[in-house]
Amino acid sequence: MKKSSMLLALMLLTLGGVRALHAADQVEGFWKIIDDETGRMRSIIALYEHQDKLYGRLVVTFDEEEKVKNTIYAPVERAVALPDKPFFAGLDIVWELQKDAKKDRWDKGKILDPKKGKVYSSELHWDPVKKHLVVRGKIGPFGRNQFWLPATPKDFPEGFELPDCKQWTPKIPRT
Repeated sequence: MKKSSMLLALMLLTLGGVRALHAADQVEGFWKIIDDETGRMRSIIALYEHQDKLYGRLVVTFDEEEKVKNTIYAPVERAVALPDKPFFAGLDIVWELQKDAKKDRWDKGKILDPKKGKVYSSELHWDPVKKHLVVRGKIGPFGRNQFWLPATPKDFPEGFELPDCKQWTPKIPRT
């Protein structure tokens, strides 16, 4: 009896591990954006799929001390570099990325720098070795990479309720 229970537990752990590895290949979900210069968390973005394309919406932003500035439930600060001056929280800053299964990445989309109001071509992919998302913004052949980390429950403000991103429709800002 003990052997069969242990075998069942081992099988369940193995299946769970396989599922976890498969889930790591997915880019949909919540990601923390780290400031390249300070190494501090600047925001949390939700990547979501809509009609076979990938979009990304800011759900939480932080100040220089990593204290909450805005959430989608309580937006405060506006993106003044954009014509309509939308709130940062709730702003789609990634849009219309297309899945390229052959190259195992999303590409041919756009990414917005909301502080400068600039839009760049974009692509992204999951790096299974470093366990982060590689996000590239570019103009022609020139660009730079950012590395986004999976957000964990402790990264969100206390009491923050995760939104149901599957219900979202894109809100591409006017630039």
